[in-house]
Amino acid sequence: MTAFDPWEPYRDLRFAGTREHPRFGTCFIAEGRILVEDLLAAGRAGRMQVVSVAATTSAAAAVRELLPPDTELLVAEPSVLSSLAGFPFHRGLMACAAVPSPPPFVELVQARRLLVLPRLYDSENLGLLLRSAAALGLDGVLAGPGPGLWSRRTVRVSMGAVWRIPVWHAEDPWPPLAHWKAAEAGTEVVAAALTATAEDARSWHPGPRCALVMGPEDTGLDAEQLACCDRAVAIAMASGMDSLNVAAAGAILMFRMVEGRG
Repeated sequence: MTAFDPWEPYRDLRFAGTREHPRFGTCFIAEGRILVEDLLAAGRAGRMQVVSVAATTSAAAAVRELLPPDTELLVAEPSVLSSLAGFPFHRGLMACAAVPSPPPFVELVQARRLLVLPRLYDSENLGLLLRSAAALGLDGVLAGPGPGLWSRRTVRVSMGAVWRIPVWHAEDPWPPLAHWKAAEAGTEVVAAALTATAEDARSWHPGPRCALVMGPEDTGLDAEQLACCDRAVAIAMASGMDSLNVAAAGAILMFRMVEGRG
């Protein structure tokens, strides 16, 4: 059997998704000092399995003492890392870690503030929404088809939220959402949609157990999906603008979900 090259996960990263490792299975790449140090902290706490860290010679000394047990440190000159990654790499640090097991669906019913993304197309929007959900204290995210949760870009834009907040994935998220709603009386599913009957977000008071559903970037939620929601909420526009980017709108509406929660 050919020996595995420990540098292999770091090759050609520009459009990288996940990578397969012969020992650790499906892995992902994190890059940049802040993100890698957060990942290493999760590794030392036993929440993540960090396979290796690739560091420039100048960054290696500082990161060495942060490594979890059995994490390999790979050191190279910046030009070598840039050649390996396939683009000029100036962040100093990269890490390869095993994709953790997803949270069991039986835990979904425990969420009281839930973000639901039936479909997205852009990894940057997904990363931003995950970051906002984690930062604002939501209990989890239910995601349907879309960009890879553990792609390099999603991980980087989320700034580690991808391993900080529970994310349940389903090819069709509506059945598990219906199960979540049925678990407790008074639960509501609210669509983010610019409909004629949508409530102004400024006067929206979410119920004690609430899911916010955000549609895809181009079309939003369709009529069938809106029919699965109890009501709709919208952000009033000014200056002739017709809508916000889904990640920006999501951050505003998630803030309203947790405002005054205590």
